[in-house]
Amino acid sequence: MIREFIPVLFSLGVALGVALGGIGLGIILGKVGRRNKGKDLAYECGKDPVGSPSARFSVKFYLVAMIFILFDIEVIFMYPWAVNLTGFQQSGMGWQVFGLMLTFVLLVEVGHLYAYKKGVFDWNKRG
Repeated sequence: MIREFIPVLFSLGVALGVALGGIGLGIILGKVGRRNKGKDLAYECGKDPVGSPSARFSVKFYLVAMIFILFDIEVIFMYPWAVNLTGFQQSGMGWQVFGLMLTFVLLVEVGHLYAYKKGVFDWNKRG
């Protein structure tokens, strides 16, 4: 029984070795003596981290994030379906699976139309 777990234990050992080796090399080869105030600041896309850390975001930010998730989920479900479509056709379930995916795409398009009506895709609009 223990022989079945040897590859898993070996993989875990290699992963642990790489992780600890990277940390150890960083400590050994790191240039601790060349630190200054500029290097110790948090880097945020070239901007100095000044101001309140809990800045308020526009609702548009969250709408765009939800639309991105909607597109992501659509691709995650449609890619394997498209790859396996010939297998579904050979098994005789092609039209049934096609109908299910068509229903899914129509539901996703309802979400797209809702976002369009709310003006999420209008990038020039403020707010």
